[in-house]
Amino acid sequence: MKKKVTLYFNSGLLHFTQLITGLEYLRDQGEIDLKYIIEDHIYPVDIFKIRYSNKIIFFDMADSCIIKDSLYEESDFYFKRMLLKKDFWEKSKLRPYGLNYQVYYKNKFLKYLFIKNKRLLKYSLRFSPIASSVLNIKDCIINNELSKMQSVPSTRIQILFRSRLWNPDNNELHWKKEERKVLNEERIRLNRILKKHYGSNFKGGIQKDQFSVHQCKDLLLRKQEYHKRNYLKILKSSSIGIVNPGLEGSISWKFGEYISHSLAIISTPIEEFELLGPLQEEEHYLTYNSPEECLEKTERLYSNNNLRRSIQQANREYYQNWLHPGVKMRKILELIDS
Repeated sequence: MKKKVTLYFNSGLLHFTQLITGLEYLRDQGEIDLKYIIEDHIYPVDIFKIRYSNKIIFFDMADSCIIKDSLYEESDFYFKRMLLKKDFWEKSKLRPYGLNYQVYYKNKFLKYLFIKNKRLLKYSLRFSPIASSVLNIKDCIINNELSKMQSVPSTRIQILFRSRLWNPDNNELHWKKEERKVLNEERIRLNRILKKHYGSNFKGGIQKDQFSVHQCKDLLLRKQEYHKRNYLKILKSSSIGIVNPGLEGSISWKFGEYISHSLAIISTPIEEFELLGPLQEEEHYLTYNSPEECLEKTERLYSNNNLRRSIQQANREYYQNWLHPGVKMRKILELIDS
């Protein structure tokens, strides 16, 4: 008997594409009956509610580690993307969602969602192959479809770190301004150091916009160079990927993208977070705490073929066992049933 899942569609935030892809994949496999109900902005935009086995499950995909207490109390299970281990052990209904990244799957409901809610037209266009192609949408079903968002380990010794800058002045809170300054400085330093040492074997750069042109003219990537279609080509041919934090100290979506494409990863520390599947330092990634240490770890992978290939293969297996959207959502439903 198929399991019944009801998803209460609450926002067009792109943080939920992996979750929705996983559920649609399970429906395609005949494992679940999936029903959508529109509850636009009933909850905060980074929250989705699902009903399954007569239980209410909230998925909190925010960059922040903050638990929304009122929703936690309302829930039977509360899956948190950025879940601190200390919170996981203190609150019995918390469960880890784990790594996230943008990935799409055919979806008639979302493709025609704009008919029911015209405000979500731009979101619906992402699920239309024709519209997303004609409009050259960066993140969409054409570029980020599930089968395109995975690959076997590349044998080419190529290092990848492309990123964007955040304008601190777009925030009123002092701590957010300071956080963005630190992130920007690290991303610029990482790019300059790695570019200097690895030349054409480093595929880096900063997205060009009104803010970045005043910060790092020597690193700018034009819009077409930064486009997802071109980025994925480089991603699939790379074997080493650099990750620095996302906003509010979150694990960057690059981490999930790199694992799905079987890269050996060098990242800032992530051990404070509880993940859906176990990621081990030295097995799945190496850790750095400064741009200079990042260079040291990069050289270690660059010059050690056995270590690099071992981490690439471990991440390929992690994707197959934990991160593939269908596998991830199957494990989440099993957690709820257990």
